[in-house]
Amino acid sequence: MENQQEIQDFCRRYFEAVGAPILVDQEDFLQVELPREIDKELTDRPYYWMYVEAMGQEVPNSVISLAFDPDLEIEGVEKLEFVTLGSFRLNKIIESAQKRGRITRAYQKVSAKPLAPYLMTTFKLSFIADRRRDEIVSYGVHLGNGSVVRDLYDRVEKLAFGAAPSMGMMIQPAALSLPAGYQRLKECLVAEIEGLDHSWAVEAEAHLAQELEQLETYYESLGLVHADEVKSEDEKEKKAALYAAERELRIAELKWRCAPRVQIEPFHFGLLYVADDAVRNTSTGKRLSM
Repeated sequence: MENQQEIQDFCRRYFEAVGAPILVDQEDFLQVELPREIDKELTDRPYYWMYVEAMGQEVPNSVISLAFDPDLEIEGVEKLEFVTLGSFRLNKIIESAQKRGRITRAYQKVSAKPLAPYLMTTFKLSFIADRRRDEIVSYGVHLGNGSVVRDLYDRVEKLAFGAAPSMGMMIQPAALSLPAGYQRLKECLVAEIEGLDHSWAVEAEAHLAQELEQLETYYESLGLVHADEVKSEDEKEKKAALYAAERELRIAELKWRCAPRVQIEPFHFGLLYVADDAVRNTSTGKRLSM
């Protein structure tokens, strides 16, 4: 998902898949009714649902209004939630999609063409420093010849699939196991990440070093301020130990918050049987960027 339109498309597909009625669907805006089980997954109010179910109450379904443009205004809608990468609501939707649809197996509905086995994996990439940027990408590997296809999901999303192969359909054999195919995907993804411009990480390291230096200066100054206090040696040792523990905690917190790193999280797997030309003849032109 590289733009707001793709995020809206992803949300629409999610709500359709989980059976949540979409009440309004227009440019940059979705209004959706949440069945109880979906409400539990997308909202953060477990005590409310514990109370409702303990009391045996029947309550109406919640309705949420999602905006995909931060400046959007809809007449009559007061509570608009802006949905973008990193937002609370989108993170909840991704978590729910992970929980409900982690593995897919599907066969392309096509006649007179052999189907090739592809392992498709969708990854959530997080470029983390003092700021954070998330990106969703999909890769597929041909389990017959090991070739890797970038953005496989975008190439196959409009194809017709079924849960079983059509009568008489030819299936190409797989030479790679699923673990070997997944390893191949990870290697390609890591290679692509390594080829990106990482000046952001260099800048983040410099920023972290500056923050650590300021922190060290602060604790050194505390030592000077309290050096001539009239306290017993035992009290001074206890205070020094307290400051040392606090310093270590703040250093660890600062590194966790600001140290640059790339986090790779696979969250959906698909074993797809697809005609080779359907994959080859589709191009997305997408690439990771920083």
